[in-house]
Amino acid sequence: MIIKSSKKAEVAAALATLKINKTYSIQEIIDTVKQVCNHKTDTTKSFKMTKGSYDDHPSTHKLSQLFVDMSYQRRIRLAKIINKLIALGGFDKDVAGAIDIAFRPCEGNWYVWDGLRRCIMVGLCGGTEIAVSRYRHPEHYYEDECKKAEAKFFKIRNADSERMTLEEVFKSMVAYEDDVALAQLKLLKKCGLDIEGLNPQGRQLGALLAFKKIYSKIPENTIIQAAQIYKFAWNAESQVLGYGLAGLATLLNLDIFEDHYDYDAVKKALRVFALSNKPNTITNPRINSAPFKSIAYNIATKVLKDTNGLKSALLDDEQQDAMENF
Repeated sequence: MIIKSSKKAEVAAALATLKINKTYSIQEIIDTVKQVCNHKTDTTKSFKMTKGSYDDHPSTHKLSQLFVDMSYQRRIRLAKIINKLIALGGFDKDVAGAIDIAFRPCEGNWYVWDGLRRCIMVGLCGGTEIAVSRYRHPEHYYEDECKKAEAKFFKIRNADSERMTLEEVFKSMVAYEDDVALAQLKLLKKCGLDIEGLNPQGRQLGALLAFKKIYSKIPENTIIQAAQIYKFAWNAESQVLGYGLAGLATLLNLDIFEDHYDYDAVKKALRVFALSNKPNTITNPRINSAPFKSIAYNIATKVLKDTNGLKSALLDDEQQDAMENF
């Protein structure tokens, strides 16, 4: 069992923060959830197996003999699983189809690479086995090679056929060692930022999209400086706004910036500003066609009170008028 608790919020939090690069048995996840909701309680009448049978299915597998590698899987969101069961009135085997599992010869276990939520649903509804489609890794594969292959399967299957967040796709790309994703993760770690638990010691980054848009376009050292300045200013915030970071990096990257300012001056000014202003004060307003320059403009005007030409270097006269009239 992952956590012993009769409180749904505690169980949900534990499941949502399962460790990256760690494997768990499907049964221990199910047992953890069943402490707070299962088919034998009156929590909801939807925790039941509805029509459909595995009797005629050519391949089933016991849930107790399955494992999951959280290196590439999405976070387990208990509320989402419960809400889906309620919406469907239970688990329908006919509709759910087969999950995908892969055998790792190096350790002799079967891993669910697609279908984790369906496994949990079956367990919640009292089921002990589930229909599967089996794949065997080559006999010479080590654990890291198996994980890499499964992560690629997962990304291709889910990114193309099911809506995944950019952060979830990024996590799976890191797991199968995509070169660009690994390089971006390395920079995130240098910035002290975290995405999907890949750098647990870092502060959570909101809007990975913004970070990806400035990656390779703005020097890494400038992005790192921007992250340090932002985190110093809003030191009590649990999250760094991706657009705020991108806008600050855009400002620091201006050709004329160092003619008039240094990083320490910006760091001190933004800290003073942050004492009485939330981070979204610099991210709004902004022009959709020039979001990062708009945010840099907000910092130049609201924080630095610039009279040294930064505003004109960022936005043309028409855009400046638009910003002032929001």
